[in-house]
Amino acid sequence: MSRSPLAAACLAAAALTFAGCGEGKQYSTDRPILRLTVDEYRIVPQNVVVRPGRIKIVVTNEGRLQHNLVIQYPLKHVGDKPVQVPGARVKSMQPGETAPPIKVMLAPGTYRLVCTIANHDDLGQYGRLVVKGPPL
Repeated sequence: MSRSPLAAACLAAAALTFAGCGEGKQYSTDRPILRLTVDEYRIVPQNVVVRPGRIKIVVTNEGRLQHNLVIQYPLKHVGDKPVQVPGARVKSMQPGETAPPIKVMLAPGTYRLVCTIANHDDLGQYGRLVVKGPPL
């Protein structure tokens, strides 16, 4: 069975559209440093598990657009406004730039990783940060 070039292009576009969505694999680290990359429209790794305590976060923009990274408390109710974890914001980065690292104290719980520029979150540029286990 042969596929038309149009069908192949549609399948490729669908795969790219949903590449940043879903739970995906989980990345765990016991180190007090977390390195992330951002691009259109992903945060890699998307699902991260770290231990409670002070953590240093380093983010590199490997995309072609400007991006940032913010850690937010998860929404409790539909319609709630996102709330940023104090001090947990990586400045906006130009393509190819690595932002100055941030250091943040994280208590056990689940947080959101998100790019807050324009509608990048809606396009799939978000992730989940789970903090659990014994403190660092």
